[in-house]
Amino acid sequence: MSDSAAKKRTKLNDLALLKRFWPFVKPDAVWVALGLFAVPLMSLAGVAQPWLLKIAVDGPMTDALQHRPSQGWTLTSVAVTFLAAVLAEYMLRGLQLWALQRAGYRALQRLRRGVFAHVLQQGSAFFDTRASGNLLSRTTTDVEAIGEVLTFGIVGIVGDVFDILFILAAMLWFDVRLTAMSLLVAPFIVLLVNLFRRRLRFYSTEIRRSMSAASGHFQEALAGARIVQLHGREEATLDEYRSFNFRYLDAYRISNWYDASLYAVMDGVAGLCIAILLGYGAGRVVSGLGTPGLLIAFIQYIQRVFVPVRELSGKVATIERAQAALERIFGLLDEAVPLPSGDQIPAQIAGRVQIDHLNFGYGPEVQACADVSLTVEPGQVVALVGQTGSGKSTLVKLIARMYDAPPRSIFVDGVAVEDWQLQALRRAIGVVQQDVMLFSGTFADNVSLGRAGITRAAIEQAVEDAQLAPKVARLGGLDTVLSENGGNLSSGERQLLSIARILAANPPIVVLDEATASIDTETEQAVQRALERVFQGRTAIVVAHRLSTIRKANRIVVMERGRIAESGTHEALMAQAGLYAHLVESAQESQRLLG
Repeated sequence: MSDSAAKKRTKLNDLALLKRFWPFVKPDAVWVALGLFAVPLMSLAGVAQPWLLKIAVDGPMTDALQHRPSQGWTLTSVAVTFLAAVLAEYMLRGLQLWALQRAGYRALQRLRRGVFAHVLQQGSAFFDTRASGNLLSRTTTDVEAIGEVLTFGIVGIVGDVFDILFILAAMLWFDVRLTAMSLLVAPFIVLLVNLFRRRLRFYSTEIRRSMSAASGHFQEALAGARIVQLHGREEATLDEYRSFNFRYLDAYRISNWYDASLYAVMDGVAGLCIAILLGYGAGRVVSGLGTPGLLIAFIQYIQRVFVPVRELSGKVATIERAQAALERIFGLLDEAVPLPSGDQIPAQIAGRVQIDHLNFGYGPEVQACADVSLTVEPGQVVALVGQTGSGKSTLVKLIARMYDAPPRSIFVDGVAVEDWQLQALRRAIGVVQQDVMLFSGTFADNVSLGRAGITRAAIEQAVEDAQLAPKVARLGGLDTVLSENGGNLSSGERQLLSIARILAANPPIVVLDEATASIDTETEQAVQRALERVFQGRTAIVVAHRLSTIRKANRIVVMERGRIAESGTHEALMAQAGLYAHLVESAQESQRLLG
C-alpha cells in the first residue's frame, strides 16, 4: 500500500472513530456549543494584544519621543483596552474549559457505562475466550486515556487551532512579506509533526496492549495467589509479570522520547523563525518599509503562534493514545456474542421443561450434546449422572440459557427459550453452581443480590431454610460484611448461601450443577436438608454424583458422550445392571476405600 493510501485510510479511521464517539457526547451538545462559542472570542482577544502594542509603539510612544501631540489613541486608552483584552481572554478561556470539560467528563461516564453494559449483555461464550484482565483494561486504562484528551486534549486543541488561524490572518493583514519570511520553515513543521504522529500512534497502541496484558496477568496472579504460594511459583510469577512490565516500559519510553524530541525541536524552530524575522524585519524598518511597532507585533505574533503549535504538537502523544484507546474500545464493542432476548413473558409458570432432539457443540469438533430429548414435568426432580465430559453440565447451562441452544430445541412451559424475554427466563430458572461467587457486601446483600421484591423477612426465612442461620448468628447477623469472595465462609457454607439465594428468589424451576461436589459429609447433611426445602413444589434438574442427592430424584437420566444412555428410577436402573449400576458400584467402592 502506498503512503498516500495509508494516510487516507488513517484519516478515514480517525474520522470514523470520532463519528462513533459522538453519540456519547451528543446529550451535552449545548455545553459543547457554549465552549466552542467562547473559543473564537478568546482567540480574538489574544490576537488584539500584539495589535494594541503596535498601536502604542507607533502611535502615542513615537509621538512622545518626537515631542508631538498624540493623534487618536493615547497611552492610557491603549493600556485600558489592553487590560480589557487580557481579562476577556482569560474569562473566555475559563468558560471554554468549564463547558467542554463538563461535556467531556459526562461523555466519559456514558462511554464507561456503555462498555460495561455491553460486556454484561454477552453470553458465556464471550467470556470463554477473553481474559477478565483485558476486559478490565478496556473500561479503566483505555477510557482514562480518552479522558486525558477530553480534559487536556480536545479542550485545548480547539482553542489552539483558532489561535493559529487568527494569528496568521492578522499577520497577513499587516504584512504579507514579513508573514512569508516568518513561515519559511512551515513545511518542515508539517512534515515533522506528521512523522512523529505516526510513530506515536504505533507506540500508543503498543502501550495499551502491553498494559492490558500486564493487568490480565496481575489479576490472574492475585486470584490464584494461594495456588502460586502452594506450588512455590512466587519468583516465576514475578518474573513473568516483570517481562510484561518491561514490554510496557519500553513502549512508553520510546513514546516519551518521540514526544520530548518533538517538543524540543518545536522550541528550536520557534527561535529560528524569530531570528529570521529580526534579520529581515529590521532591514525593512531601517529602509522605511516598516515600523518598529509592526516588528514588535510580529515578534509577539510569532511567539504566540508557536505556543499553540508547540502545545498542539505536545498533545499529539495524548491524542494518539486516545485514538489507540478508542480503537480498542470500539473493537470490544464490535465483538459481540449476545443472547438475543425474545418478548414473551408468561403470566403463570408451571415449570415444565422439554428438550427436543437437542444437538450442541462448543465448536465443530466438540460435540457436547447429541440428539438429546427429555421432558421434566412440573414438580419433578430429575437427576443427571454420568462420567466427566458426558454433557451433564452443558445440558443444564443450555436450559438456563447461559449458552444459546439451536432454535426450537428447548422449551419451558411450551415456549422456546429463545422466545422468552431473557430476564423473565432468568427469574423463572434459579441456578446453583459448584463454584459460588460472593460479592462485596453483607449476608443480606449476597442473598437478595439487590433483586426487587425480596423483603427482609424473605431473606431471614431463606437463610433459616438453607440451614445457614447458626453461622449467620455466630458472625453477627445478616448485616455482617463478608470478606472478599466470602473468605470467612467454608465451601459448604458458601454453597448453603447460594441455596438461600434460590429460596429467597423463589423460582418455579431450579438447576443444580454439582452443588454437593466439594463439601464434607457433615455439611452434606445440612445441604441435603436445604435441598429438600428447595425441591418442594419446584421443578428441579440436578447434576449430581452423590448417591444421597440422586436418590431424592423422581427420575435419573444417565448421560454418556453427550447422549442419554439410560433413564429411570434408582431401583429400576440398578436392576438393569447397566451403566448406572456400574457408576454406583464405582462410587461405593471409592467410599469404602476412603472409609
